[in-house]
Amino acid sequence: MNEFNNYTRVIADFIRVNCIFRDTLEYVMVKPKYDVKMYENRRKALEMAMTNNTPLKVTCDNSQEAGQKLMEKMQELFSLVYGEDSSVVRVRGEELTVDSARHLAIFELVIPIHEEIRKIISAHVDAAKKNNKYDMPLIDETIKTDERYYRGFADLLLFNELEKLFVEYNKARSEAKGAITPQSNFIQNDIAKIVQLINFVRQNGQVTSADYYAYIDPLFALIEMTSGRRDLPTGRTFKDLFPEVRSLITKFVQDNEVSYQKCYSQLVQLAVEDGKRLAEEAKKKSDEKVAA
Repeated sequence: MNEFNNYTRVIADFIRVNCIFRDTLEYVMVKPKYDVKMYENRRKALEMAMTNNTPLKVTCDNSQEAGQKLMEKMQELFSLVYGEDSSVVRVRGEELTVDSARHLAIFELVIPIHEEIRKIISAHVDAAKKNNKYDMPLIDETIKTDERYYRGFADLLLFNELEKLFVEYNKARSEAKGAITPQSNFIQNDIAKIVQLINFVRQNGQVTSADYYAYIDPLFALIEMTSGRRDLPTGRTFKDLFPEVRSLITKFVQDNEVSYQKCYSQLVQLAVEDGKRLAEEAKKKSDEKVAA
């Protein structure tokens, strides 16, 4: 059955909002052009989710300190990326530009927020199951496909940032004839933060399949090589290994994106139809009340 009840309706809304937070990671991608309309749609959707009487807002309000901290993180991200005074994203007419030097700031907010909302979704799923209201297979499939897609998507973007920083670090050391400088220390600190985020994504993941570990194991092996904890394979260089690992992660993302997008699109369409039906029912009751 793919009809909403009060439990699955709330879960679907959390999935939708978490998708928007995840898609904010688009602004750590180096692109020739960004879609201004899509940016504005995300901004409006997140603003509504954090200020209106939505499941997200209600949950945060009812979760005391934990809810307050999550709301503060979301507001910080909104201000950073979507705020009118944002120093990271600037919109001038039909052109959107992103300050590439602020990628880490976006990562450090989006990734923890996504994990917190995912935990909220899990809690609501458990409550629905306990009350025998988890009867919508499409939601279950969307959650499972989203989990796989998100892990690969986040890892790919973090990996790209790691490679960029690693190249910058080696360039800084080379220009200083091997010496450690304030600049190389600054870059090394950013590398450590990216590695910490990659670890965080893995630690919070629910994927156990062989195809996931087909890229995870080489990824973490390469990270150990970049830090000197593991030797490079004989005859191999970082110029060989970075493209290989990127190719493995990209394959996992591509293999899982289609199934996720299919499930998510169907869920959104059902949610739109459900919203229209509820609005029509509410109007009908209101009209009947006035007529009486």
